[in-house]
Amino acid sequence: MSTRINHNLLSLSGQRAIWASQNDLDSAVQRLSSGLRINYAWDDPTGLGISERLRSTIVGQQEAEKNANYNVNALQTAEGSLAVIDEKLIRMRAIAVQASNGVLTALDRQVANVEFQQLKSEVDRIARTSNYNGFYLLDGSRAASTANTDSTLALGFSGVSTAGNSGAIKFHIGENNVAGLDYYYLNIGGMTSSALGLDAMQVSDTASAQSAVETLIAAINSKDTVRTFLGSMVERLQNTILNLKIERENATASESQVRDADFAEEMSNFTRAQILMQTGVSMLSTANSLPTIVAQLVG
Repeated sequence: MSTRINHNLLSLSGQRAIWASQNDLDSAVQRLSSGLRINYAWDDPTGLGISERLRSTIVGQQEAEKNANYNVNALQTAEGSLAVIDEKLIRMRAIAVQASNGVLTALDRQVANVEFQQLKSEVDRIARTSNYNGFYLLDGSRAASTANTDSTLALGFSGVSTAGNSGAIKFHIGENNVAGLDYYYLNIGGMTSSALGLDAMQVSDTASAQSAVETLIAAINSKDTVRTFLGSMVERLQNTILNLKIERENATASESQVRDADFAEEMSNFTRAQILMQTGVSMLSTANSLPTIVAQLVG
């Protein structure tokens, strides 16, 4: 290389090398301190786009999982109320069978009818007050007008569909908005005394008691159908939650692969950049002293 004074090319080359080492050092420090490989869009524009889409998916899956858990809690509330109604209906049937026996006196049946009517009132009260977050579940307001499309359950008019009526509960359990896949509508049959056909029922005479037995059999069947439906929906939602957990776990792993820093690699880059920075500064000092050495030629 020629000996020049006006243009110190070695110094310019050293400054460029130091600038590159400084950028590498800054990047390594940023990644090590944040734990992220991508801190700014210019770190990896394509990777950032992929990472942001994955993050959006993960957040959607998180909320869908929460929704499914809320829905499980609501159905468990309804099922718990039905368990209590179950006990009352079974006891009412026992009283009706007892009152159908011809050896009981009229007074015996009147006494039995007192308990029978109280149990019927309690069935109605439970059905009308069972609610989750202000949504009444068994009072008939959630029942469809006919048997639902996605179910062969006729008794109680319970089922799921992709188009909801005014009383249906929308279960949004997916990250997107596709009917039947990310959400569906749920109907729950009413369990009031009127819906079960118990309103006029009494056991004060043999004939009424015998009729009550038949009515209660139908009521218990209707209740069992709705309760079975709720149980199967809870099972379905639990599977949905499990699937969402698996999807979120794998989406998180993919997002981590794109966005998170590899500490072993970044520590190696940091050490390399630090050494290059130190040697670059030393060499720049040497390059800057060259014009002084050249000046000695004319001294």
